[in-house]
Amino acid sequence: MRILLSAVLLLFTSMVSSQSIDMSNPNTVIKEVSRQTFARLERDATLLKNDPTLIKKVIAEQLLPYFDYKYAAYKVMGVHLRETSKAQRQHFVNAFKEYLVNAYGHLLMGFKNQQLKIIEVSNFSSKRIITIPVRVTDEAQQVTKIAFKLRKNKKTGQWKVFDVMAEGISMLQTKQSELTGLIQKKGIDHVIDLLETKNTEFSS
Repeated sequence: MRILLSAVLLLFTSMVSSQSIDMSNPNTVIKEVSRQTFARLERDATLLKNDPTLIKKVIAEQLLPYFDYKYAAYKVMGVHLRETSKAQRQHFVNAFKEYLVNAYGHLLMGFKNQQLKIIEVSNFSSKRIITIPVRVTDEAQQVTKIAFKLRKNKKTGQWKVFDVMAEGISMLQTKQSELTGLIQKKGIDHVIDLLETKNTEFSS
């Protein structure tokens, strides 16, 4: 799970100067966000080291526009989605989004000098979901195989990441396995409370 979260952060925690990215091309989304990520981490390394609270702000402002957290949250709820009210769904999405921000922020400071090789995909115009493979090499020359799953919004035509796989392990399926049983046994409100408790612990 730590590798999965790290992979997401590596590509999606930057872009403070907000250069426009063509989100109609999934390859461009991955390439440009990763390029700007390295530049941001290098430029603001001292600020982030001196004030760790900035990490959460950076992620909330710069990661979330490129991550379909609502779709991911619904996938985590799975078959229990139809059993929830509109208010419960929104509450879960908000808690899940905050959990992602906190979890990613907790890991951000561990990044240094990773190198990426992005394997572009072609013929994606007629597809709604695609996978873009990425090879991440750290300072010790250890290679991790990552795959980013992106989904195309039918209304906007924009591609956003909704899942990350590291060495074949899905972040989304991992969270689904962790929470689905709890939802079934104790209900969605209990899981929302659990996520909010974790969020409070992260912030303390």
